[in-house]
Amino acid sequence: MNHLKSWGVETGRGKYHEEAVYSLALIFNLVHSEISTYLNNFDLTPAQFNVLMVIKHQGAKEGISQVDISKKLIVTPSNMTRLLDKLEKEGVVSRGVQQGDRRVNVIKASEKGSKLLDRAWPGYQEKLQELLAQLNQTDQKILSGLLLKWLDKLMEG
Repeated sequence: MNHLKSWGVETGRGKYHEEAVYSLALIFNLVHSEISTYLNNFDLTPAQFNVLMVIKHQGAKEGISQVDISKKLIVTPSNMTRLLDKLEKEGVVSRGVQQGDRRVNVIKASEKGSKLLDRAWPGYQEKLQELLAQLNQTDQKILSGLLLKWLDKLMEG
């Protein structure tokens, strides 16, 4: 079945750039929807989950600056502020100022936030594996390699 036809993309006509980009967009939407549904069980959005992951694993015990979280997740500062406001209100992160530079917000995962991630993580991993199980391991490796290669080229340019 040609799922791209509804987007006006005719496959098999040599327009691989359209096939690739539209397929990637559709796959992202499908995966995002599945992940959102799963994370909803934990009252988290995918964006909040990603922020918590960066804070817990990149920030560790010292914390991580709000600017660094924004850069790692490619999120605008205003969106990051809104995400962190909600997470702080929920009690899963805390904000402090960097010693020596009060202009820098340092974000840390609270014990509640760390436990929330620990509960959500196993099912999240299972969901990712389930979504990729449509492809055998060899195809997964090839796809991963191609996407990483493409990402590297895009990030260089």
